[in-house]
Amino acid sequence: MNYPRRPIVTLLSDFGEGSYVASLKGVLLTLAPDIELVDVTHRVNPGAVGSAGFLICHTASFFPPGSIHLCIVDPGVGTLRLPIILRANDSMFIGPDNGLFGEVISKAGKAEAWEVSHGPWLPDRICPTFHGRDLFAPVAGYLARGEMPGKMGKSLRVEDLVPSPVPRPISSENEMVGQVIWVDHFGNLITNLSDVEVELWVGSDRFDAHVGWERVEKKIETFQEVEPGEMALLYGSWRTLEVVVREGSAAGRLGAAIGEPVRLERSRE
Repeated sequence: MNYPRRPIVTLLSDFGEGSYVASLKGVLLTLAPDIELVDVTHRVNPGAVGSAGFLICHTASFFPPGSIHLCIVDPGVGTLRLPIILRANDSMFIGPDNGLFGEVISKAGKAEAWEVSHGPWLPDRICPTFHGRDLFAPVAGYLARGEMPGKMGKSLRVEDLVPSPVPRPISSENEMVGQVIWVDHFGNLITNLSDVEVELWVGSDRFDAHVGWERVEKKIETFQEVEPGEMALLYGSWRTLEVVVREGSAAGRLGAAIGEPVRLERSRE
């Protein structure tokens, strides 16, 4: 297994702008000055564990083996939820056991997990409202220095970890229902309906999508297949169904946000 020469640590959080992210980076660089830091995003909606899990699952796979992914969307910070290290797909994930890594686990062929325990990798005082800085960032820093996760806590059964809070799509003969899991910078509504699930369900038939009161019929592969301002469906870069508007915002047009149901209806015409 070939690992990158400079350890890569990615950061994902709901911290937004401000000093919180800088504090994480300061801790990491103090412990492991040679690491390469990559920001995934810090604009996850506050407490949106499901969205964050979806993002890190679909982003981590593009990083080299051995990368470390520090993920902090932690509405239960300071409570009894476990701080964990997860090893999956030759990468490490650090964060709270609140469903954040449920999507990663569901896609991984094999995974291992540990509960972080007290040790020299943690400061004497941990702020109960900022585990990102005082607990998770130090753990990521020590891992980047070569510490083995098994020395930092006790092993956990992966099947006992909290699953993703996002319900799986449900389907019947004539309908499949998922939801918007992320709204990107362009206003595209990214759903949790994968191309494999949709195509297996629909077979040789056609389908339309219903979002709120709007019905979307046209399916495209590129934006140039529709006129500016026209709404359509496509499978995006993560191979999940998206509702899009060429040169516009589907989220703005429909007033839709994360969690909005997306209902597919089979058409045999």
